Order: sequence, then C-alpha cells, then structure tokens
Amino acid sequence: MPANLPPQFYELEKEYREKKNIEDKIEILKKMYAIMPKHKGTDKLQADIKAKISKLKEELDYQKKNKGKRSSFYIEKEGAGQITLIGPTNSGKSSLFISLSNAFSDVAPYPFTTKNPVVGMTPFEDIKFQLIDLPPLTKEVDFTIVDIIRNCDLVLIVLSFDIDYINELNNILSILNEKGINILGEGLSDESLFGPLNKRGVIFINKSDLIDENYVQNYINNIKLNIPVIYGSSLTNKNLDKLLFEIFEGLNIIRVYTKEPGKPPDMYDPLILKKGAKVIDAATKLHKEIGKNLKFARLWGSSKFEGQRVMRDYVLHDKDVVEFHTK
Repeated sequence: MPANLPPQFYELEKEYREKKNIEDKIEILKKMYAIMPKHKGTDKLQADIKAKISKLKEELDYQKKNKGKRSSFYIEKEGAGQITLIGPTNSGKSSLFISLSNAFSDVAPYPFTTKNPVVGMTPFEDIKFQLIDLPPLTKEVDFTIVDIIRNCDLVLIVLSFDIDYINELNNILSILNEKGINILGEGLSDESLFGPLNKRGVIFINKSDLIDENYVQNYINNIKLNIPVIYGSSLTNKNLDKLLFEIFEGLNIIRVYTKEPGKPPDMYDPLILKKGAKVIDAATKLHKEIGKNLKFARLWGSSKFEGQRVMRDYVLHDKDVVEFHTK
C-alpha cells in the first residue's frame, strides 16, 4: 500500500535536516508523525519516526547529564562534508582514519577493535571534512549506526589487498542494500530521512605497500562497479591526497569566496555550496537579509572578465569570488 504522504511532510523533512538543535528536531518529527496518514502503508514509517524521536530524547538526556557532551549516536555535521568510514575487520580502516585526521581511534591487529563511532577532521586544501570511523558492518548492525550512515554526505568503503576484498565489498553493499542504502559512484545523493535512498561513495583499497605495484591495476579491475576506486597505504600515506580529492569530487560541492566592495576577498573561509548553486544561493547562505535584498553581484573567477556584473541566477563554479550588492 502506498504511503500517500502530504506535501507538508516533505517540507518538514527538509526543515528537519536544516535544524541542529535536538529539541527542534524532536518537535519537527512529532509534527511529521501527526500529519502523516495512519494505515498499513505507513506502519514502518510510523515506527521509524517513533524510534528516531526516542533516540533523540535519549541523546538530549545524555547531553543534559554530561554538560552538553555528545554521545556516539548523535553526530552533528561539521566542515564541508561528513564522511563515514566503513569496512571489514583488519582492513586498516582505523589506521586510515588516524592518518587522515590525527584523531584517536583504536588500532590493533585483531578483529572488531572499533566499538563505537569516532569523529575527527581532515584538511583538504582550504576546507575540512568530518570523518566518522564506524565499527565493522554486520547483518546485525545497530539502528544508530545505520542512521549515521543515512545522515552522512558520502560513504568511504575501506578494503585492503591482504583480504578477500571482492567478497568483503559485496558483503558490505549487500548489508547496506538490506538497510535501504544504495551506494552510487555518480548521480545525486538522496536526502530522505526514511525509506530507500542513494548515497555517493568512494572505495579505498588499503595496504598497497604489501603487493607489487605492477599488479595493482589488475586487482582494481576486478571491482566492476561504477564507484571511484583509489588504492594506497595508510601506513606510508600513499595516494591519500588522491583519496581526499576524490572525496571532494564525490561530495558534489563548490567553494565560493566573498568580498566586500573595496576590500580584498576572504580566502580563508569559503561558502560551501552544491554544484549548480546560483548567486542568490550564496547570498542567502551568507545572510538571509543579503539574499532578500540582493540586486546584483560582481564576480571573479568563472566570469568572462574580472569583476563582471552578474545577476541572481548566475551559476557559480568552484573557487569563484563574489561581491554582493544590495543597493
């Protein structure tokens, strides 16, 4: 039976994603539950909303008791994108996490070292990505781990050359598929809170220092999926720069720098926007009032000439510099 959800449900879903305050999220979920039709076609969705409300209430209680400290369940997004690291045991996933972020995560030569999600930040050029090192996936994976994966911006699947990586990859994709998550190499990620969704992904095959470089491409060719594959080593840092670039590409984002008239641009804190964003999107993200009152902008970068006057619907490109004019 189809759910037949009203348009207001999807509007609230979008509002939920934009909220950071847990109490606000709980109230929006309550509204979503209240307006949705109650029949057999929405039974699972009703249960999912109730479970999410329950988990958020637990998180709220945890923060109140621990002076604002977050639990491992609720991970607020930071930086230019949130990346979850998933992979089989002993793939070097946690070693990669440490190499990229310098954050601490348990590393040991025995299975299931990582028990809870660990969060760190990794720099890429002038921005940072948020990394989440997750426990190894199993068919009995906890609801909270699935929720973290659903909420992230990109999934980084970590394999290694010293294991049966094809079988492990198929196992990971199968588990995610059973949980309603489909990993894509190209195309847009879905932002649905419930139900099946598509999620951009990148594959990193670790421990390339253990095999002959001449045979690496043969190994990679065995992965017959339309998902970007990077090989390297977390031990020697080989190709970690290529991995970060592929993550940046997978996030489908651009960096836009702003400047005030007569002043140099701020090149240290760019606006992060989705590819295809327009001048009005950048103005609104900088400040709602600027977006509301925007008349035109001047552009450096993708424009035909420096300081070109462009209108609200001009499509921006990575590393454009924009000067907003509201009068």
